[in-house]
Amino acid sequence: MSSTRRGWALIVLLWLAAALMALSELHRQGGFSALFGTASPSSSAIILRSMWFPRQGMALLTGATLGICGWLMQRALRNPLAEPITLGMTAGATLAMGLASLWFPALLASARPALAIAGELAALLAVILLSWRQRLSPLVMVQAGMMINLWCGALTLLIAIINDRFLLQVLMWGGGSLAVESSQPLRDLLLPLIAAFAVLLLMLRPLALLQLPETMVNSLGASALRIRSMAVLLALVMSAFTINAVGVIGFLGLAAPHLARFGGARTSRQMLLHTALMGAGLLWFTDQCVARISLANGQLLPVGMLTAVTGGPLLMLLARFSRPVTPPVTAPEPAASATAGATLFVVTGTFFLLAVVVSLYMGHGLRQWSWASPDELAHLLPLRVPRLLAALSAGALLAGAGVLMQRVSGNPLASPEVLGIGGGAAMGVMAWVVLFPASSGGLLLSSLSGATLSLLLTLWNSRHGAFNPQRVLLNGLALNALCQATVSLVMLNNLKASAMLLPLMTGSTYYISAPLAEILFISTLLLLAVVPLFRRWLLLLPMGSIAGSLGVSLPLARVAVLSLAAVMTGLATLLVGPVSFIGLLGPHLARRLGAKTPLSQLYAAALLAATIMTFADWIGRNGLYPRQLPVGLVASLIGVPLLIWPLLRGNVSRQAE
Repeated sequence: MSSTRRGWALIVLLWLAAALMALSELHRQGGFSALFGTASPSSSAIILRSMWFPRQGMALLTGATLGICGWLMQRALRNPLAEPITLGMTAGATLAMGLASLWFPALLASARPALAIAGELAALLAVILLSWRQRLSPLVMVQAGMMINLWCGALTLLIAIINDRFLLQVLMWGGGSLAVESSQPLRDLLLPLIAAFAVLLLMLRPLALLQLPETMVNSLGASALRIRSMAVLLALVMSAFTINAVGVIGFLGLAAPHLARFGGARTSRQMLLHTALMGAGLLWFTDQCVARISLANGQLLPVGMLTAVTGGPLLMLLARFSRPVTPPVTAPEPAASATAGATLFVVTGTFFLLAVVVSLYMGHGLRQWSWASPDELAHLLPLRVPRLLAALSAGALLAGAGVLMQRVSGNPLASPEVLGIGGGAAMGVMAWVVLFPASSGGLLLSSLSGATLSLLLTLWNSRHGAFNPQRVLLNGLALNALCQATVSLVMLNNLKASAMLLPLMTGSTYYISAPLAEILFISTLLLLAVVPLFRRWLLLLPMGSIAGSLGVSLPLARVAVLSLAAVMTGLATLLVGPVSFIGLLGPHLARRLGAKTPLSQLYAAALLAATIMTFADWIGRNGLYPRQLPVGLVASLIGVPLLIWPLLRGNVSRQAE
């Protein structure tokens, strides 16, 4: 019990603060007599009974549900970064709404729940299809969900760019809302969730087995595959009901289980109770804060966006004082044959040269596509070369940083954004756009300042525990979510700033100058040349504490590799903005194509990502000419299908689980 005092203290604090604010609002509207009185109801009493009281119940119920869903996903998939959004259901629902807004706008008003359910089911079926040949392996399911999430998110953003009126609607629905007009939505949500909770209680003992290796679970007479499938299905069903009722409330499913764990919960029963109470208290407290804030146009803020504002600092605070989590131990992967490695680099290099030639010579003119003549090329090169250098440098840097992050943490979901650099860069750009809307000259400096501050804060908050990689990941994710939530709020409140921020947040080479592009390209080559100095660390760090017994200084190795990844990410952010998800695509694509050793994977990922970003920039410049598409969006549309094909064929490297 003594180990859980911190957790109970935080739960009591959240619930007490939320209850006091709720009672204050209740007193202002007429008190308990207006809420439960039998006399002829006044307008205040009607509001309290039909809207205020059901909203409190909705906050508690959905908060507890989302927290439990996050815990189920993390236990089933054995990944501390997993949550229902990880499997792409939310992105699928949002994409379905976007398609309906273009082709069937009437359905968006009359059948939104059906559209959301259809999108969620389609995304879930896609994840199951991609991971079926690997027996629903946790690693493969996480990777498949990541790809579906990126693909659906990119398509949704493309719709938002083409159809500007859809942008605000996506941001609002994507932020979630607990506002109700009667108690009927709460009653409709309560019955299926009670049934789901009853099933969950029956699964507590089998769920405890998932903490053991899969072979041990099978030797005990249980089926790890069946338990995992039931847990994932239950989590997705519960989250589907919640998403349809209140929209997308992100970060809560990630934060609540970690807050419970940092608070001292250890057993399955403790985790279930603490996660539910933590999620309910956090969302209730956030909603009470949201009810007192409105946008400039009088519109209420979406509660889902502010969960990161309230939960992020709490997660960073508890992570700082908690016991470090031991990262997973993985054996070094066998090296590929020299012939296979040479073939990989020859094929990839050929596509890279093709991308460079097409980017420089081919373009869309005022009337048609054309191949530049030597005379035309002399005038076009000063315009095209800086963007080409920016795109390929950013791709190589982000992919290299992604490989470093995944090697040091042993987590396939680790990417440059988990250092908080992308969110910090977005905050810096947002601050400049809001303060100096007429000037774009300081965008690069503001991006660098924000990225640097966020990195220093993440490392400072992770210094206890020898820069434990899991702690760094959580600190960075919390900070990134906090920054992204702040930027989204500004975009909702200032549509003029939103129009300027949207291309920057999704990546653009439009603002790069020739001198800066040349300097950063040379810096990219130098950083890639430095990586071999870290070869031994990159080979041993995935083995966790075993690396320490082999003579590796874990604190020094971790902070050195993280710092190199941070420098790479910061320079890439200067080039194209916070397009850090290319740092996920590059490493996984390189591994699928056979790059096993640290150096071969890093250089293959850098070359592949540079090729993808070069093609993406070319398509972004010419695809909807004269409009410019964000390079990050196009990179996702290109890169995700390249990763899906190996999964469909079952060509996935098996890793120790």
